[in-house]
Amino acid sequence: MHAEPSKHEIAYREIRARIVDGRFGPGYRLVLSSLARELDVSPVPVREAIRRLEAEGLVRFERNVGARVTTLRDDEWERLVEMLALLDGYAFAAAAPRVTPADLAEARDHNARLRTLAAAEPVEHAEVMLVHRRFHRVLYRCCGNRYVIESLDGVWDRIDASRVLVTLYPSLRLRAAVEEHDALLDRLERGGDSAAELEACAQEHNLNAIRAIRDHAGTESAAGQ
Repeated sequence: MHAEPSKHEIAYREIRARIVDGRFGPGYRLVLSSLARELDVSPVPVREAIRRLEAEGLVRFERNVGARVTTLRDDEWERLVEMLALLDGYAFAAAAPRVTPADLAEARDHNARLRTLAAAEPVEHAEVMLVHRRFHRVLYRCCGNRYVIESLDGVWDRIDASRVLVTLYPSLRLRAAVEEHDALLDRLERGGDSAAELEACAQEHNLNAIRAIRDHAGTESAAGQ
């Protein structure tokens, strides 16, 4: 039998889920007493949960304010995506010898769904990000290093919580990303590429998100002058 989760664990999971899926957006103030009443626990497990979320980078404490969901500046968000690119590139290359035809078929199914979502109006932002993450996880779960997988999951959570990708990725990057996904899968299926080549391709795919959003910001700035 599995032990029932503690009140601290319940509070942690619920607050974390609300941050990652955007119900508690960047800057949202986490009031211990209100959360404790809502979750039907004492303030102690809520405080422990928030401290744990602070250690993960999802929450920050501000003097005279208390706990708030982390708000990322543009440069901080870009550093996170750079970290994602490094880890994802390594995982992609390490996964190549272990990926099975079933894994590739699953990834192609996710990418087909992304292609459908890219053509839909209005764009289902939350589903786009969910399926996009599933696509990448199919591949990096094969890398053979659970610490890399755990680190990637943590970076993805912080990126999702920042809401930058959720807001901008579907319109600015999705169509191009779907084509790049196909190219990455073709490389794995064809074989013959070195680990360095695979790693570089996966890294570039992730870094293209930064470039697309930078270009968009520059265009918006120029239009406003």
